Amino acid sequence: MIIRLLKIINGVNTTHCLAFEYNLHINRMPTKVIWRENSALGKPTNGSSVYGNDYTNWSPDYAIDGIVQKNDTQLFHSAFEQFPCIRIDLLEIAPISFIRVYNRNGLGHRFHDVAVEVSNNSDYVQRGFYQGPAANGEVVDIMCDSHTVARYVRLRIMKGSNNCLNIPELEIYTH
Repeated sequence: MIIRLLKIINGVNTTHCLAFEYNLHINRMPTKVIWRENSALGKPTNGSSVYGNDYTNWSPDYAIDGIVQKNDTQLFHSAFEQFPCIRIDLLEIAPISFIRVYNRNGLGHRFHDVAVEVSNNSDYVQRGFYQGPAANGEVVDIMCDSHTVARYVRLRIMKGSNNCLNIPELEIYTH
């Protein structure tokens, strides 16, 4: 229910918002949902690999720069591998509500079977999952399990053998 609602309010550009709220009804009870900020914006990031080792066009930094690219470069593009991933260091432990991924306009089917894994050290635990495959240009919201609190967030493809991640923009909403 909430995921559908987030897609309905997707017209709101939250990339640079520090906070937004929305009133909704869950099980007929009025509920206020507040996401305070996109905590991924400008934070340190790295990927399992970079396509062609070309950081000018495919750096993981493009995924958290606040700009949703409309072309085929300046987005994060991993090399083709079994379990490609991107990791973001939030620089502090924070409660995480959901991850928003802006999918590439072409080749959207590459975003599939993606786990959201979190950690406060080097031991990652899965707290969300998107089966997919996503459509071209789709905005995918991956809800995290309740009580997800972490400093490090990793998105990783979990199935297949010749995968790559193509992420123009990635947002992590904390509360």
